Amino acid sequence: MMPVAEHQPPLQDDDEASPFALHEPREVAQVLRALVEARAIVTASLVPGGHACPTALLAVHDDGTLVLDGNRHEAMNRRMDSATRLVCSTQLDLVPIRFRLPTPTRIDYEGYLAFRAPWPVSLLQLQRRELYRLRVSPAAPATLHVGDGDAPPDAGLGGLRVLDISGGGLAIAVPDGQEGRFRPQSRIAPCLLRLAEAPEFTVALEVAHLGRFDVRGVAHWRVGCRFVDLPAALEQRVLQYIFQVERQRNARQRRGG
Repeated sequence: MMPVAEHQPPLQDDDEASPFALHEPREVAQVLRALVEARAIVTASLVPGGHACPTALLAVHDDGTLVLDGNRHEAMNRRMDSATRLVCSTQLDLVPIRFRLPTPTRIDYEGYLAFRAPWPVSLLQLQRRELYRLRVSPAAPATLHVGDGDAPPDAGLGGLRVLDISGGGLAIAVPDGQEGRFRPQSRIAPCLLRLAEAPEFTVALEVAHLGRFDVRGVAHWRVGCRFVDLPAALEQRVLQYIFQVERQRNARQRRGG
């Protein structure tokens, strides 16, 4: 049996209405089999109780079932037995993936304790880079702080509003008269990017395009930028922000808010 991580954060539920959701069984199975091949660690949040159980996908069968690795602690296996469902979270090439499973059945798999469950009805796969762009809302604002001349960026001062963001870049609103600082193909480095209430982090940007728009008769400029050499850990922070905002937005829509 492959080793599994001992410490993973508990999960929240996923959202089948998300634009990231896959529903076609062939596509779901393709992602599941890729997780098996990658030997990806899966964190299963047990409902009810919220216990986080580290596991891994061992097999995906053509009959519509899959096999999850058992835990070396029997107490955790008993919790798996009694769970009404599992909310599973993992990553594939830094792309967050989430899916739900009903109560699994304890089985013997190649001489080891394991669990069998049906394929998930849907699977969330947060796509990479430019494939999905999130429109930023006031409920979870994002701001970009740009230095001025020799002065470094200061997150304590008012920043530029981020209009939308993806894993590959962002667009900002620039007041009329300041657009000269953002020439297409020019580099803007360093900048500080703040996503909601999380601490800011440093990014380098390249201006891709510049266009004017009006807000209540007041001219602004939309500046589209690409991230330059964004480290994987920071890209992951951007993707997690996108996922969380989308999930919260869908939750409000379900409540009718």
